[in-house]
Formats: sequence, structure tokens, C-alpha cells
Amino acid sequence: MSNPIVDAFEILERITDAFFALDEQWNFTYINAEATRLLFRSREDLIGKNVWEEFPEATQLPFYEQYHKAVREQIPVTFDSYYSPLKSWYDVRAYPSSNGLSVYFQDITKKKMVSAKSEQHYKSLFEHNPNAVFSFDLEGNYLSVNPAMERLLGYSEEEYLHHSFMPLVSEDDQERTMKHYKMAAEGTTQHYETKALHKDGSIVYVDVTNMPIIVDYEVVGVYGVARDITSTKKAEAALKQKTQQLEFLIDHNVDPILIFSLQGNVIRVNKAFEETFGWSKVEILSLGLYQLPIVPTEYLHEVRECEAEVRRGKQIIGLETRRLRKDGQILNVMLYISPIEDAKGNLNGWSVTLRDITAWKRSQELLQNTEKLSVAGQLAAGIAHEIRNPITAIKGFVQLMRSGYGEKKEYFDIMSSEIERIEHILSELLILAKPQVSRFESKDIRSLIAQVITLLDTQAILKNVEIVTEVHSEFTHLPCDENQLKQVFINFIKNAIEAMPTGGKLLIQIQSTNREILFIRFIDEGIGMPEEVLAKLGQPFFTTKDKGTGLGYMISKKIIENHFGEVHIRSELNKGTTIEISFSLQTKERA
Repeated sequence: MSNPIVDAFEILERITDAFFALDEQWNFTYINAEATRLLFRSREDLIGKNVWEEFPEATQLPFYEQYHKAVREQIPVTFDSYYSPLKSWYDVRAYPSSNGLSVYFQDITKKKMVSAKSEQHYKSLFEHNPNAVFSFDLEGNYLSVNPAMERLLGYSEEEYLHHSFMPLVSEDDQERTMKHYKMAAEGTTQHYETKALHKDGSIVYVDVTNMPIIVDYEVVGVYGVARDITSTKKAEAALKQKTQQLEFLIDHNVDPILIFSLQGNVIRVNKAFEETFGWSKVEILSLGLYQLPIVPTEYLHEVRECEAEVRRGKQIIGLETRRLRKDGQILNVMLYISPIEDAKGNLNGWSVTLRDITAWKRSQELLQNTEKLSVAGQLAAGIAHEIRNPITAIKGFVQLMRSGYGEKKEYFDIMSSEIERIEHILSELLILAKPQVSRFESKDIRSLIAQVITLLDTQAILKNVEIVTEVHSEFTHLPCDENQLKQVFINFIKNAIEAMPTGGKLLIQIQSTNREILFIRFIDEGIGMPEEVLAKLGQPFFTTKDKGTGLGYMISKKIIENHFGEVHIRSELNKGTTIEISFSLQTKERA
């Protein structure tokens, strides 16, 4: 048969816990192998000896107090304690009996080191977290706050601790915030936004997360993390205000406006669009760019070109085109298309403003017709005046011939001269009245001017006029009608020569800018013109010459405009005149 006492000792030797037994005088009566290993003492050293004498440092530690409590009150005790001579932490369980004390213990030094390290990490995270971190008890009172929490609302740690969070919540958010807190206290993590009250009375918008603190499967409190989102909220409010203002401007704009998404679908329509074109928002919203009923089929190519431009980030300003009303009426409109970009400059869509210019176009046509009638009246009066003079002369000579007075041959010569004058006037009028067929070919302007100078060189020499040409550009080729431009150059050079009766210098400059505009200037040293004469240039039959018709400048100006050019004249009395012609070199503008 086995001996129960021997069996018990064998069990004590095999357990993983260290174990020793003390009698009533605190002397060791038994110590197992694990205890000798942890205490670095042999059985022989300790059996029969007093625990407090062998380990005197323990009298100043929880060991002494807890062992005596167990014996005195006859209750088991459990505690952790650090024993400095052995530089170790122990987990101790002591069980009293009528004749002594049984002690089980384990070395938990490594566990304590891991726990201490974890505690340091947590403390560092808590103390240095840029967000406000705090904890509550189950009553909603602060148990801890980090420095960021102190900065968030301006209160010190002492002012927070053991006080409820509720007075720090804006009154209109208190009920909702308490609801979130209670749900966290019941074990469900909460995330929400609320308004807190700063110590100075200002509102602080915070983004809050509440998490339950669970120990041994039981919620014992609530953790909280709060982030200041005041600046974000203010930015959102400002953006909302700007958006509302923009929406107001769009909705109340007198011009129809469509807003397109990046995919090319209509996402906004204003009231003016509905009123102008007759389609409702419901009918237009979500339609694609090429599904819009306002675009006539023949203008779809234009829509494609505009889309390509705006997707490249370019604006389209003042494109005159035509669009269709729901009732079938065609409207003349001016398009203004602008890309819509995000903060990073990425395209998000585009806006299209359609300005109805139908009424304006009609007014312009009426105005042009009125102007044409006015010009026609001026021309008619001028023609009547210019032709009446030679006709009166012819009529007089015819009467003389009938009466038999004078030499008839002399009369015929004068009459022939006056008839030629009438033919000349009518020829110039025909040039103005009837558009000339133009064949544009690329010509070197230098060559054209050189040919004209050769033609007029004799006249210049007779008048003691020196013609000098200066070329300041490599780009002197221009699509043009050669004969028409020669007519312009002849007219301007002849006028310059005639303006210098005592001789002088005529400077002809050819210059271009960035391959875009070609300038031709005729600069003479003649008698010049006063401002009142300059103001009348271009009026029918206004001339400063004895035998001029005043139509030469009008013809030249019309030819220049037909070549996509402009002409400007500057003159100073007794100093000379400058005529500047400018032609566009951009072929796309000639299309």
C-alpha cells in the first residue's frame, strides 16, 4: 500500500509552482525543488530556519504583511511583490492552517517586464497622442485626460478629473451625446460628431470615438478619443455658403445655363433655360451632350469641337451659333463655355451659358439696313453732284453747237473729256457696289511692292521723291489677290508722292510680329492733313484733290478688309502722313 504522506510530497515535487511550508514560529518545515531553484537556496540551508531571518528584506515588503494577515485572520491571500535581493517579481498564494502556513509562488519577472513595457507604450501613446484621449467611469466622470485634452478645451487635468463630461457639451447636442456614451458603456463602440464648449465660451467641433473598457468580460468604463474639426467645419460652412451663392446666381441668371458632368451629362439646368428653350429640367437632366434636343443636327460637329477644346482646359468665349427651341423656332445664341476644375486643377465638368441674341441680331440687321440707306443717300447725292457738273458742261456745248457758235472740234474735245470723267466715276462706283472675284494665292509682299515702285519710280523722280523700303521680317508671304493689293499700293504711293510737291522721302516698312500679323507702313514727309480732314476720309466723294472723286480710299479700304486686314492713318500738318496696313498671317482666321 502507498503512503499518503509520501504521495503528497511527490506531488509537491512535481508541480510547476514553487512551494514551501512554515510552522507556527515561521520556520521552514518543507521546501520543494522549484522553490530552491527560485530562491537560490538548498533545502539543507532552509529547513528548520526562520523565514524572516533568512530573508530579512522581506519584512519590509508585502510578504510580511500578507503572511501575517493570512495567519491572523485564517484566510488565503494572493498578491504580487518585487523582491529586490533576487531582482525578481513573484505571484504569491498563501494558505493558513492551524499549525502554520503553506505558500505557493511563481516567478513572474518576465511577465511583469512585458506588462511594464506595454504600460510604457500605452502611457507614451496616451501622453503624446495629438488627439485628445480620455477615460470615463460608468457614471460619465473623467478618470484620465491627456495633455491634448487639456489643450482642446482649455481645462487642466485637475479641472477634468472626477467631473461629468455633460456640462462640456453644447446644450443642443447633450441628449445625442449621452445616447452615444450609454451605448459605449453597454459595450458598443460609437463614432460621432458633437459640439463641445471651450473654457473661453467658444464652440469646438469635435469628432469623437467612444470605446468600452472591458475587464474580465465586464464593461468597467469608457475610453474616448476626440479630434478637433472646427477648422474643417468652418471650411465646410464657407464652401456651403459659396455653393449656395453660386447656385443662386445660376438659378437667377437671366441667361440659360447648363452644367455638365465630366462624363458629358447634364447635371444642372437653370430656370432661364426652361423659359428660353421650352424644355423642363426633368426633360433635360441626365441627357448626354449629343442627346440634347436644342442642338440642330447640322451643328453637332460644332459641339464635338467645343467638347474637345473644353476637355483640354480651354474656355470658349462668345461663339455665335444657333440653337433650337421646343416649338421649333431657331434662336441665334452666343456660347460661353468654361471648364470646372477641382482644387488640384483636374477637370470635373463644364458650364455652358447660352445668351439669346436673336432680338439683338434683328436690331443689328435693321441698323445695318438703315446705315445702308443712309450711305446710299449720301452716294446718290454725291453721284448727282459729281455727274451733274460734266453733264451741265456737255448740255451747254450742245446748245452752243445748235446755235452755230464757236469751233465744233473744240467743243467735241471738251465734251469727250467730260464723258470720260463720268465713265471714271461710274467705274469706281461699280468697284464699290459689285464684289470683285478674288483668287487668293500666297505672294511675297516685298515683290508686289517692288513691282509697284518700278511702275511709279519715274513719277517719283520727276517729283524729286526718294522711295526707301525697309524689311524687318522673314515672314512676308501673304495669301492674297495680287492685282487688288497692287491697286491699294499704287493708290497709297501715288497719294504720298502727290503730298510732297517739293520732294522728300517715302519710307515703306514691312514688319511682322510672332508670325501672326504683317504690318505695311507708308510714311511720307508731305504736307500732312489736319484732324478735320482725317475725320472725313472715307466719306463718299470727299477729296482734297481738284479732280479726285474721294472713292479711291474707300476702294482701298474695302480691298484690305476683304484680305482680313485693317488700315489706320496718322497725320500731322506740315510733317507728314503714316498709313499702316495690318494683315493676319493666321490661316485659320481666313477659313
